Parts: sequence; C-alpha cells; structure tokens
Amino acid sequence: MAMSRILVASLLIPLAVTAAASLTLTDSVGLALKQNPSVVASQKKAAAAEAKLNQAVGAFFPTVKIDGNYGKAYTQPSTMQITSQTTMGSVTQNLVFGTDDVMTTAGLTASLSQPLFVAALFPGYGIAKRGADLARQELRRTVIDASYNVTQAYFGLLAAQKMARLAEESQQMALSHQKQVQAMLKAGVVTKADLLRTDVQVANSEVTLTQAKNGVELAKDALNNALGNDLENPVTVQEEGFTGKVASLPAYKELLNQAYANRPDWEQFQLSTAISEDTVKVYQAEYLPTVLLSASTGKTITEYPTFRSDVNSWRVTGAGSWTLFDGLGRENRIKEAAANLDAQRATEEQIRNGIALEVRDALLSLKATLDTIGSTQKAVDSAQESYHVSSTRYQSGVGTNLEVIDAQVALNQARVNNLQALFNVEIAKAKINKVVGKEVL
Repeated sequence: MAMSRILVASLLIPLAVTAAASLTLTDSVGLALKQNPSVVASQKKAAAAEAKLNQAVGAFFPTVKIDGNYGKAYTQPSTMQITSQTTMGSVTQNLVFGTDDVMTTAGLTASLSQPLFVAALFPGYGIAKRGADLARQELRRTVIDASYNVTQAYFGLLAAQKMARLAEESQQMALSHQKQVQAMLKAGVVTKADLLRTDVQVANSEVTLTQAKNGVELAKDALNNALGNDLENPVTVQEEGFTGKVASLPAYKELLNQAYANRPDWEQFQLSTAISEDTVKVYQAEYLPTVLLSASTGKTITEYPTFRSDVNSWRVTGAGSWTLFDGLGRENRIKEAAANLDAQRATEEQIRNGIALEVRDALLSLKATLDTIGSTQKAVDSAQESYHVSSTRYQSGVGTNLEVIDAQVALNQARVNNLQALFNVEIAKAKINKVVGKEVL
C-alpha cells in the first residue's frame, strides 16, 4: 500500500470505525495502523527508545539532591567511678558523662554533582540516538508490512467474493443446461446418459459454490486479522481496484535507488553499523580519565532543653579517576567490539544484494502478471464464444452434450484465471511499494 495513503489514512480515519461499515482500502489501512497489535507494539518500543535517548542527554546535566532529617533521641548518661590515693587515704569519685534529656536533631543538606569530563558519555549518547532512530525505522517497517498485509487481505476478500459470484453463475449455467437436457429427454431427442452427465456437472458446481462461499469467510477472517479485529467481526469492503493496469512501469535501476534511499531495513543496517562503531569508542574511552565536580551545603541542629547547637557547613570537591590497568579487560573489550563491527560490515554486500534481488523479483513478477492479463481476457472471450456455439449446436441437434459441458468447464476456468491474474496485478503493485519502501505505483 502506498506510504502517502497510509499517512493520510492514519490522520483522517475516525478513531472508531464501525465493523459493519463498507471499508475502502485506505480506510482499512488506517484502521490497521491504529489497532494492529504489531504496529501498536512498535509504537511503544519507539517511545521507549526515545525515553532512553533522553536519559543519555540527562547524563550531561548535574544531579541536584536535597536531603533532610528530623528526629528525637535519648542516651542514658554513663557513670564512671575513679578511685585515687591521697594522704588521707583512698578517695572514690563518681563522674557522670552525658545529659539525662531527650535530644532533638534536624538537618538539611543540598548537594550537586556535575560530570566535567566523562569520555564515554559522548559515544553513549550516539548509541542512544541511533537506537531511537533504529526504533523509528522499525516502526516504519512494521507500518509498511501491516499495510501490505492489509492490502493483500483486502484484495483477497474482493477476489473471494468475485470467485463466489463466478461460482453462482457457473451453477446457474449448469442448472439451465440441466433443464434443457431434461426437456429434450422427454422429447426423446437425447439419451439418459446426457442427463446423467449434466447431473454430475450440476453437483460439481454446487461443490465449487460451497467452497467459494467458505473462501469468502476465510478471506474475511484474514482481513480481520490484518486489521487487528476479532475474527468474528463482520466486515464488508467496497469494490475497487482490479484494473489490471499500471500507468507507467519504473525502470529497475530507478526502483533500486529508491529502495536504498527509503527501505527501513537498509537504514536499520546502517544504524546498527554506526552503533557498533560507537560501541568501540565507548570502550576506547576507558583509556581516558574521569573528572567530576561535587558541592554541598547544609545545616545541622542539635537541641536539648538547656542546650542548642547550630552547625552550618559547605563543601566543594573536584574528583578524578584514571584506570591505568584492569587486567587486560579493557583491551579485550575493545577487540570484541571491533570484531563485532567487522562482522557487521562484512554483511553489507549481502544485504545490498538481497534488497536488489527482492526489487528485481517484485518487478519481474509485476511484468509477468501484466503480460498475462491480455491472454486471460482473450481466453474468456474465446470461451464465451465457444460456449455460445456449443449450446446453439446442441439445441439444434447437431452438437453433443459433452461439447456443452466441456465449454462450460473451459469458460469457468478462463474466468477464474482472469480473476486470479487481476488479483495478482494488485498484489504485485503492493509488493513493489513494499520492497521500495515508498509509494511508486
């Protein structure tokens, strides 16, 4: 589905679309973008990655804290006996330490800590920023996939409904021919064998119709699933598409260049490579020192019934640390990150070739389906003429019942082939938009 139609749909579709409403393709895509579980999950993950980026930004700013306390305490005074020798003999004294009162304490301290130089913060911020971009591209990829799945299910339901109508027409042809054979049998013009063959054709048409109706229900389930609805939710769609035409077919090189410029998975690969580069820088930053500044000021109050103490204080401290050797852990962390980066870069050509293959396959598939439209339509026209001729010959008594039945089968198959070709064109167009990552058809 075209990306511009996706964005328009997400803005214009009401928050609540009644299940019984007849949905257009744009309506369907817009509804899926609001309630499809995979899209909702990707939106939440993108929000989480954005919050993580904000955390990385916050690491550059100071940390400010206020601590306070208030309480009461009591400590029983301690008594010490001291005996000393004097000219008068031994003298014992009792010394009491402490206050036999309840103490009230209160304190308030404000502190600030500011990193002055932490080398790892800068590549860490780069990792968080690219992680947020990675989540946004994942959301884009999920949106594109959901749009394609809805498009496929939407046209799948339309095709199933058209197939059911073809099955009904086929049954009506078989029933009409059956009545004709019954009348001719009563007139003694045909044999019982002709009627039996016709009865078989009617029975087969009933089976085909039953299968076609079941196919419609399955197609509704598939569309509900793509929309994020309950499978039993009633859904109807408007007749659109199935033109079997493309205004202009872009060149392969043009599509490939647009794919490299727009595909979210290619952008994700480049972001992942950049994250691997920043990871190496994070570990390399461990060779550099870390410098912090901290400051605090506060007041402490100690109060007794007969005594009060107020103490004001402040402190400013600069601190630094520098790890000179950590048992080769730092060196091996750098080697590990560098090896992971080399492995990431080694897959670049493979991923580029994979994108090119998908674009080429999608374009060739569209060309092939477009080429079959004319052939299938000619087959329908020829089969209709053949059926008309064989029916006329049979009514005139110069044709056989088997010719009519064969003509019916050929006409039904030609119509099915034509419908399948028209369906394939719509899906191939949607696939082009998916592999390119934007609307081109």
